[in-house]
Amino acid sequence: MKKIILAQPLINISDAKKNLNSVLKSNFINEGNKTGNFEKKICKLLNVKYAVATTSGTVALFLALKAAGIRNGDEVIVPNISFPATANAVTMSGGKVILVDVNPSNLLIDDKSLLKKINRKTKFIIPVHVSGRGGNIKKILEICKKKSIKVIEDAAEALGSKIQGKNLGSFGVAGCFSLAPNKIITSGQGGIVVTNNSELFKRLKRLKNQGREGPTTGGEDKYISIGYNFKFTNLQSSLALSQLKNINWRIKRLKEIYKFYLNNLNQNKNFKIIKFNLKDGELPLWIDVWCLKRNRLFNFLKKKNIICRYYWKPINTCKPYKSSFKGLLNSKKLQEKMMWLPSSLDMSIKDQKKVCEKINLFFSKMR
Repeated sequence: MKKIILAQPLINISDAKKNLNSVLKSNFINEGNKTGNFEKKICKLLNVKYAVATTSGTVALFLALKAAGIRNGDEVIVPNISFPATANAVTMSGGKVILVDVNPSNLLIDDKSLLKKINRKTKFIIPVHVSGRGGNIKKILEICKKKSIKVIEDAAEALGSKIQGKNLGSFGVAGCFSLAPNKIITSGQGGIVVTNNSELFKRLKRLKNQGREGPTTGGEDKYISIGYNFKFTNLQSSLALSQLKNINWRIKRLKEIYKFYLNNLNQNKNFKIIKFNLKDGELPLWIDVWCLKRNRLFNFLKKKNIICRYYWKPINTCKPYKSSFKGLLNSKKLQEKMMWLPSSLDMSIKDQKKVCEKINLFFSKMR
């Protein structure tokens, strides 16, 4: 019996081969013109001035924090419901992770919790656009402007998602995206930092390339700062470019998947879809749901060859960031209640119907 899975890359083999072959024939497989072309296309897609491709979304966040001037011990506010990479990037950069609660209706930073945690040591806030949502970004910017706090967006799951016509990732001093296999486009692994700040862009370029200024010659180059090796190869860029060419179709398809679930799943006191604001521009990368009997539903679907995915555990329950749920009660209530439904770009209507039928059946038996 066919498995219906959460998400998988949708790669046109012919297009990918064509792009990869052009790189292989050039015999220049490291970062070069192909990567530059990819970065330019990302700038055009997101309507930003600068884009820097790097090795992962985690590294994108790390570089953004370093380029924006984080210092050891600076407090960085992170939502308690997020992939641990958000917190790990802060720790890698020398910052101190401060966890805030989330709003159960959209899983984004809760305003009241945020205001309680801000103090004179707070230097950055990293709003996480979970599954492509970002409806609170303007409110966060408003709060941060008054207190001279920098905003770096974790838009790992939000490439192509907008708020009031403006792309998520382009609101703060920098926005960071992921190109992991389950994202709207993938390069296997990879990340992107975007910004409209020319000085930040220059620092990002230096930091990802050993502190080097100007083009690489391999010889007597100019090194003006500490740096790292986080280059994004032409091979990776060629794979990402092969998918970027039909990005509009991918955006349309993700919206269709969400609408189908919305129209065909019976929501009730035991089960609900976490909503997206499509009219405002939000793009549903994945379909996340709240369910009272999550583990039972998960295992029921698994037996039917429908493979869902549990949500991340709250960050404060992870060993490196272990702390109490004081001030994080929404996160506590959401724990073990959240999961993602199959949301793959190549998912058929037949498969979606099966998922909906089985979920509706499960909850009909609970009455």
